[in-house]
Amino acid sequence: MAKPPVYPLKTIEGKSTSYFRILVLWARDYVQPDGIELNFSGYEKTLEEYADLNENELNKAWKLAKELNTWSEYFSSIANLIQKVYLDAETEKNEVKALASLEADNKKVTNGDRLSNKSEKVVQARKKRNVLKSLHEELCAKVKFLERAHYHCKATYDAQVKTNTVNQNRPYVS
Repeated sequence: MAKPPVYPLKTIEGKSTSYFRILVLWARDYVQPDGIELNFSGYEKTLEEYADLNENELNKAWKLAKELNTWSEYFSSIANLIQKVYLDAETEKNEVKALASLEADNKKVTNGDRLSNKSEKVVQARKKRNVLKSLHEELCAKVKFLERAHYHCKATYDAQVKTNTVNQNRPYVS
């Protein structure tokens, strides 16, 4: 069985990393003023354990089902916080763009609008909004994955319990 690469991206320094790690790194400065700490330590270890799960590992499946469910709830909470910051960043971007448009040309709206796109403040506001939007979408995708993985572990656990129960009730035949 071939698994996808865990760290498919290379940083400027040449280190391997994931898309999620990069987004978290980029977003930290934007969310810290709101008191949001992006702490996902332990998440990758849980994913590694899930990737190595065998269908006969009853206790591991049960443990992982609980962990994955907990991570899903955590990611949902963080996604909701990020969505709020992202929507605020969208509002901020519109405000910065409007001011830059007026400064660029307060007589012709379309000309001012076009020229405002070159403003460094507008570019930075867009970059902030883009990072937060990307992080929000990634967190939502991870929630979906975690829910499916939780279900898979639960189904694995249930199947093993059923198999063990059937085997215990079956008389020994030689």
